[in-house]
Amino acid sequence: MTFSVATIADAAVAPPPMTAPQPRAAETVTGRCAGCSARSKGLCGALTAGDLPDLSTTSRPLDLLSATPVVMEGEEALAVFTVMSGMLKLYKTLPDGRQQITGFATAGDVIGLAVGSVYAYTAETVTASTVCRMSRTALRRLMERHPAVQGRLLAMTSVELSAAQDQILLLGCKTAVERVSSFLLALSRRSRPLADGTPSAFLPMPKVDIGAYLGLRPETLSRVLRKLESAGAITRLTNDRIRIENPAALEAAA
Repeated sequence: MTFSVATIADAAVAPPPMTAPQPRAAETVTGRCAGCSARSKGLCGALTAGDLPDLSTTSRPLDLLSATPVVMEGEEALAVFTVMSGMLKLYKTLPDGRQQITGFATAGDVIGLAVGSVYAYTAETVTASTVCRMSRTALRRLMERHPAVQGRLLAMTSVELSAAQDQILLLGCKTAVERVSSFLLALSRRSRPLADGTPSAFLPMPKVDIGAYLGLRPETLSRVLRKLESAGAITRLTNDRIRIENPAALEAAA
């Protein structure tokens, strides 16, 4: 699941007016990209070390506070963003104002890839996050110079299609326990393990957002989490961190 991707006109994209994120202070051209912990997970993972100057001159990192919109549904799609750290939620707004959350993006995910000229969804930070901005024109030129990037994009899009199919299955066929178990397993694959090597799931988003993503009421989500904990499959360590005690049991429940 995206945990989600979304084609590729240039102009400077204005930062969200509420927070006005600014690019970081100047860094060495190759040093910034070479030291990026998300490089191997994103589009730029297709580039060699020798290609990094080309990448660094066409992209810039932005440090954002939580609840900061990065792309807005319906606005002109001028740039794409790679998540370097933190978490974003992706959602569409229904006619009555409700949000339908379609995914959560973490390090390495690319957001803002639009089929047409406008963004199809809104992406907003859940936690303080860092994203790397590249104009759509720059991305297109990068793919022309480095065909491996285009191949990487195709592979990531294929994963995204698979994630969309999984989400349809999750919402249409699975029980509440199966939905929550599947969600925790997917998160654990993208979350750092605990100090002792035990897998964990990082859930910084509020329960109302998780419920909206899974098609469950927050109280139902809480009840299922208690059930899984009583069964010894998980342990809730903090409000935003769950230890996966028994991955096999969670797989069976999913």
